[in-house]
Amino acid sequence: MKSINLFSYNSRDFIKDIAKSGTKSDIEIYHRKDDDIFTIIEPLRYPDKISSLTDSIYPSQAAIINGNTIDKNLGEVLVALQLMGKKRLFIISNDENNQKISNILKSTDFDYTLFNGRPMELLNELRKLSYNSGDKTYVLIDHFFKVRGVGTVALGFVLSGKIEKHQKLTISDIDREVEIRSIQMNDIDQDSAGPGSRVGLALKNIEPDEMSRGMILSDEPFQYKEDLSGDIIYHDAVKSRLSENSEVFVCTMMRYQRGLFKNNKIMLEKRIPVIEGSVAISNNNFFPRVFAKINF
Repeated sequence: MKSINLFSYNSRDFIKDIAKSGTKSDIEIYHRKDDDIFTIIEPLRYPDKISSLTDSIYPSQAAIINGNTIDKNLGEVLVALQLMGKKRLFIISNDENNQKISNILKSTDFDYTLFNGRPMELLNELRKLSYNSGDKTYVLIDHFFKVRGVGTVALGFVLSGKIEKHQKLTISDIDREVEIRSIQMNDIDQDSAGPGSRVGLALKNIEPDEMSRGMILSDEPFQYKEDLSGDIIYHDAVKSRLSENSEVFVCTMMRYQRGLFKNNKIMLEKRIPVIEGSVAISNNNFFPRVFAKINF
């Protein structure tokens, strides 16, 4: 059974016809299970809260976009998707808007499909998606809480590798070994979970008040960075440039980490675990607010 994770923008009415709402905070997570497992993430607090957008994008393989409302927010979403490396789009668009959308995207590297059918018809296209996984085990945590009789439960995504019941992993930021007591997918107990899986994990040796969104579970020790130095690649739509001592935010691993641009480096307020060599960066005084990425 294949797991498919999708970002959704301004498409809640469409999504409700193919999936059931589950976890809800500043993001809303929908689920569907048939021959495949679909997880769809909608940024509930966007545009007011930019981290709601970037947190929703990060674990996704592709995006479902409502293209029938063409405005500055749609433009900002498209820029964020591009900078965060999400190139496969399914755009809900009527015949009247198809040409407008095509004109907007013609100079980009998006691989997009214009869609004007029923929600269930889109599933056939979504099933063609595949999840590219590395060898290392990384599980991204987005929600966590205490359950009576179970203990600490964390919800998240298996970004790569495979996890198993009773496996011991290291949790980032506090670098502690925790044990997976049990694994659930769609409320069904599992002995293991592969790449792309949306999982609920009962964890031993950690409390919810020690956790935060964006923590990672891994089978290897973490490397950290307190500053990021490298090439800042500005999106073509952005004319402004960072000045010395500008406040910036790093958008990665479902975390929105504050930093300061100084001496051609981003000096982070708090260290971050490194699992990739590139992250998107944001500034609330720019528009689009997610304006560049840095390779380090």
